[in-house]
Amino acid sequence: MRKPVRIFEVAKEAGVSPGTVSKVLNGTQRMAAATEARVWKAVSKLGYQANLHAQILSTGRSRALGIVILDILNPHFTALVKGSGQVATERGYTVLLADAEENPKREQELIQSLRARTDGLILAGSRLTDQEIACLHSPEQPIVTVGRRIAGVPSVTVDEYTASLQLASYLVGLGCQRILYLAGPPFWVNQERERGYRNALEQAGLTPQVLSLTSPDLLGGEQASALLWTMQPFPDAVICYNDLAAIGLMASLKTLGVRVPQEVAVVAFGNHPLAAHLSPSLTHMEIPSRRLGELAVGLLVGLLEQPQEEPQPVIQYAVLRPRESSRIG
Repeated sequence: MRKPVRIFEVAKEAGVSPGTVSKVLNGTQRMAAATEARVWKAVSKLGYQANLHAQILSTGRSRALGIVILDILNPHFTALVKGSGQVATERGYTVLLADAEENPKREQELIQSLRARTDGLILAGSRLTDQEIACLHSPEQPIVTVGRRIAGVPSVTVDEYTASLQLASYLVGLGCQRILYLAGPPFWVNQERERGYRNALEQAGLTPQVLSLTSPDLLGGEQASALLWTMQPFPDAVICYNDLAAIGLMASLKTLGVRVPQEVAVVAFGNHPLAAHLSPSLTHMEIPSRRLGELAVGLLVGLLEQPQEEPQPVIQYAVLRPRESSRIG
């Protein structure tokens, strides 16, 4: 087996003292940017791994961040993790990733496990209650939420209300009259999207219609096609909670002989990499998932290194990407 790389070897490679390497790795003292860059380059080149337990005992910090996501198979969370991991590495932190699999009980267990090994946590799309999350947050071990706004808890979110208002108004502008919203789980993101949808339709003098997905994924979208058949008259447009549900819905509608977009337009929220390559290609409000991960880590590291009493929420914006699934007529 290969012998572990020792800290003096990193120091020799970087051209600095072992003490300087220790301070950079532990974050106990900031060095010149060029010095820190040489240290991290040497760490990467040599494959140095710190003794986590010794580091925690000596500094009280692990320089590890925990990220709990809902579903690793969802491209939104995959991109978010990609962005968060890159920024964490740049800032000298490691990332411990946990997949809650849309299960609140499992999420609670993962959070408790990660809290013992990390300096702070990012909860992306959590299914815990606002009170449960608020109780977890503290200046000593901060929490950053992605896709949730909770009083007193730092957050990174998309302006979901405006995104939904814009998407529904886009369909109204195309002449759609019977616009259905296929809702996701009853948390902040869905609440904001439904609020924007309802306001857009009410401003146009149209009647909102909302049905809940059985699950925010491909299967949920497929199963939703059966619900559409119960509606009289049949909707001429469907807004899906996310890309996965929209893809499942379009596949099922095709099997049933319903043409998209000629008979019903289908749009969604998300950033699935295949959205532009489907047939028909999928219109969606593009969520900047990777950027959300980058910003979440930046906010969390900032809280660890320079604690703030009430950091301002970080807000991003979605972009409308019109494609074939909504080109009516």
